[in-house]
Amino acid sequence: MFLKKINNLWKFLEDNYPKPKFIKKINVIDFSKLKKAFDEENFPFVKQVIENLYLNNEAYIFKKAVSPKLRDISIYLANLYNETQKSNFFKMLNECPNFHRIIDHEIAMKYSIYAIKHSFYFYNWNIKSNEEKFLKDEVYSNWSYIKYLSGLKKNEYEQNIPSDLIVDRLQIVNYPSGGGELRDHTDPIKNIRVVNGIILSKYGEDFNQGGFYFKDEKNNKVNIEKKLDVGDSVSFYGSIVH
Repeated sequence: MFLKKINNLWKFLEDNYPKPKFIKKINVIDFSKLKKAFDEENFPFVKQVIENLYLNNEAYIFKKAVSPKLRDISIYLANLYNETQKSNFFKMLNECPNFHRIIDHEIAMKYSIYAIKHSFYFYNWNIKSNEEKFLKDEVYSNWSYIKYLSGLKKNEYEQNIPSDLIVDRLQIVNYPSGGGELRDHTDPIKNIRVVNGIILSKYGEDFNQGGFYFKDEKNNKVNIEKKLDVGDSVSFYGSIVH
């Protein structure tokens, strides 16, 4: 019943109002407040969050969304894969392995969204080691509630395999110092309305330029990095330019 109320609200908003495009406000709250609202089925709270995301062109920074230890585990896994496997690519078919791929300019030109990055891809059917299990459990401790916020079941897609057409995929992304790039874009909302990213680096310590930004209605960049700490997550409706 609670999930149905959430989906009815989303349907009403999407049927009657245009999709948000530019950011107007950044909200900063503890993730525990969102989690508690869902656990207690506090619909007025959840309704306000959804209306802020869609009607009011707002984004959320959820503080302390995951354990800071996720950073160390992610770095460990990225280094392990980088040292033991060559950069590679696999189509998302049944039994697709975990892999990593260095995406340079030439490769980036083949994607719909241009990005210079080093990505590490993990699929649930390959989660085996303790470190991989920690990665999955920590990500899902945040992501399952973002799915709920989007109108999905908390475990939606989690057990799927590629032949089911939609699967969950965990990705660790490294933007190389001095050359990493992700150009302005929006994200499709077909499978999930609310985009969510977990922050594993800190402005002023790991990097001093660039970072996560939105665009406002005057096409100005609204950089949010100084508000972010390791373990926070950022959530927003996918049609907002970022």
